[in-house]
Amino acid sequence: MSDHSLDPVTAINGRTAISRSVLRGNIILLCLFALQAGGVYSVMWYYGLLDHFKPSLYAAILLVSLGLVLFVKSISYGLLYMGYDDEKKGLSRIRADFLAGWLNAEYLLAFLVPMLLLPTFMSLFSSMKSIIHLIQPFYLDEFLMKADRFIHFGIDPWHITHSIFGTAGLSIMLNYFYNMWFFIMFSYVLWMIVNVRFGRDRMQFLFAFVIAWPLIGSLLATFMSSAGPVYYGDIVGDHSIFGPMMDALRAFDGQYENSALGIFALNTQDMLWADYLKNDTGIGSGISAMPSMHVAIAALLYFSGREINRYIGYGMLIFLILIQIGSVHLGWHYALDGYISIVLVWALWKFCGWLAGRVYIAQSETVTN
Repeated sequence: MSDHSLDPVTAINGRTAISRSVLRGNIILLCLFALQAGGVYSVMWYYGLLDHFKPSLYAAILLVSLGLVLFVKSISYGLLYMGYDDEKKGLSRIRADFLAGWLNAEYLLAFLVPMLLLPTFMSLFSSMKSIIHLIQPFYLDEFLMKADRFIHFGIDPWHITHSIFGTAGLSIMLNYFYNMWFFIMFSYVLWMIVNVRFGRDRMQFLFAFVIAWPLIGSLLATFMSSAGPVYYGDIVGDHSIFGPMMDALRAFDGQYENSALGIFALNTQDMLWADYLKNDTGIGSGISAMPSMHVAIAALLYFSGREINRYIGYGMLIFLILIQIGSVHLGWHYALDGYISIVLVWALWKFCGWLAGRVYIAQSETVTN
């Protein structure tokens, strides 16, 4: 595991000092964000699709994120403060703690840059995802189906998952974890943004996260434009391959018709198809199978989590396996989508480790603020 200590923040002539590594890291994050924003805008301008450029789709995430962070930090500090001896309590102590922590210049810079960029960053990704089929119509589904069948010894992978998890209860369980993906990702990203003390490990994760979405989820997804098994019949015109899978999922869902449970993926898939037919751009809109961003981000959480704590790594590995299985079982992805995503993220993780290492190569250097 890497050293999780924060870069030294010292006082120079009474002024706060910000380590060069934190400055460099956040400059790189800003540059990566600018590349994504400029790239998405340029592509939409070139293809005459600027109506789909919606950088504020996830604006509410910022308020939710800040509120959640303030709530958790307030509770944490309250517990810390109650542990002080009576003679150490008071406004002067609170002021000193805040200046050393939340209001420290280095912490504010390291925290606010990714926090403020996150909503627009995700909005630009959704905007781009919603126009992939307009730039490059889905063409790879039949090849991916055949490739899946070839590498699984002549068997369609969904037959394998349905032979193991082929009950309503197990299918709902996989659907539950698949739906939890966003909340687990969102919570982990917030945790990494807040925990500046993780230093190099944190920056490696943030670099990989900010690169993965536009590189894997936008650029490569456009080059390998595909819709996924759930839409295979509509795109390719052959319902015989994945039609039985969808019939099985609908039958499982029907067993819980009058309850709070069910295969919620089915409704989401219908909604995305409706958006596709209308060429609509909204929160979560857009269809893309190869590569799988669900699997890619789950893999990133595993690679990052194991550097922070081995038990977090174990948990994220289980989560990654469930997401990979669920992506096939629920018809979202070909198995190959996930396999390739894991390899891509592994390579990206290694590169970002090198990049973060360069950023943190001189941890003792500081600049005054």
